[in-house]
Amino acid sequence: MPVLIPIQDYHTLKDISVIQELSYRQSQNRLKDVIDKNLNKKSLIFKKSNKWFIHRSLIKDFKRKRFPIEYKLFITIASRNKFEQEYWKFFIHQLNKKLKKIETSTRIKYVIEPTNKNNFHLHFMTTFDKMRRLKSIIDEDDITNSTNDMNTKIKYVFEVKGLHKYFRKQNKPVLLR
Repeated sequence: MPVLIPIQDYHTLKDISVIQELSYRQSQNRLKDVIDKNLNKKSLIFKKSNKWFIHRSLIKDFKRKRFPIEYKLFITIASRNKFEQEYWKFFIHQLNKKLKKIETSTRIKYVIEPTNKNNFHLHFMTTFDKMRRLKSIIDEDDITNSTNDMNTKIKYVFEVKGLHKYFRKQNKPVLLR
């Protein structure tokens, strides 16, 4: 007599796609590796009615295989001038160009947030790790349009997960490559 397995312990490939934030096609591609890895554990992965059922203990094997970006600095820039979002977008793109000239592998992730007075400010993380050099680039006239009322705070990144969570509190952050 076959052993009945509770179905709530199993997920379909579609469920795993959602859980691991993968496309269905990516999940299908990883399925073969998971099957090969668990050949001797047939009760953990099986096909029934043309649908794959994968035990919850194997979900971690479908995890994204990206290398995390090593952000080094966290920067907040605000201004007494009431700059619109478009200005901050222009500002961050100009800054990104300058940093890329110095270090081509530089990455920036930013978010533009409104304040309570409908003024906007900029938060960003970067892989660029030279704090003084970054400060001097930010203060250059061609980026700041000769205004010296920028309030810039630069800190070293120690806990990236918390920063990613902070970035997502209002809007979706933008990654510049």
